[in-house]
Amino acid sequence: MKFAKILLFSLIAFSFVNCVELFQSKKKKDNTDALLAALFVAPNCGSGSVSDAAGKGTRYQFSGCSGDVTATLRAFGFTANGVSFGGGLQGTSNSSTILTNASSLSETGNDSKAGIEITYIMNQADSTVDALIQSTPSFIGPGVQLSPTVAKWLDSATAADFVTTASKPWTSSVGVPKTVCLEVHKENSKGHIFGWSIPCNLANRSTYEFEEEDATIKGGITDGRIGLKINKAVIQSITIYTTKLGLNKSIQ
Repeated sequence: MKFAKILLFSLIAFSFVNCVELFQSKKKKDNTDALLAALFVAPNCGSGSVSDAAGKGTRYQFSGCSGDVTATLRAFGFTANGVSFGGGLQGTSNSSTILTNASSLSETGNDSKAGIEITYIMNQADSTVDALIQSTPSFIGPGVQLSPTVAKWLDSATAADFVTTASKPWTSSVGVPKTVCLEVHKENSKGHIFGWSIPCNLANRSTYEFEEEDATIKGGITDGRIGLKINKAVIQSITIYTTKLGLNKSIQ
């Protein structure tokens, strides 16, 4: 009788473990299937390595994606909220967001750095894209706010004009693709925020088109994630660089 009880307990435990493993495998398979399905439907949906004049990184393309946006972005390493697929990642308000699930720094430590390139389309004149670079999961940190014709620097949700080097207006990006290159350096407790209104591989990386030195970030610079708030705009791609972009010798 004692042997029978032990055997019965072993069989129950074995069945439970198998069920757990089956559930976990199914969950992983579902995520993989969602990603593979998107890749087979359109080639402009997925991630790939980039190595160009600006450095090395990973480019995430969304313009060809369709289907389950949450599962697909999870497979890419992002958390999504309030976005949909349609020629890219469609957002309708500042509540439409994506955020990397892990730190995306090109350099770590007290002088941490993070750089990105974004290709986007603004849907109307009051559209904005907030790019939080070295963000927390709550979108606290430094970044750049993009409007159809100009850039401002961000302290979390608060935008202000660039002062060190003012952002000059560019041709409106309403209805047409626009690519910008952005970087944030943590310098001691403050931020050095700068960028260019052109692709990173075309930028003169020794001088900045718009820049804010010694930017005070009220919540501090405490994390290394990349986050986007997509207000009435479409994100076609984002490249996260693993090498620093800015080469100005004044950078610490």
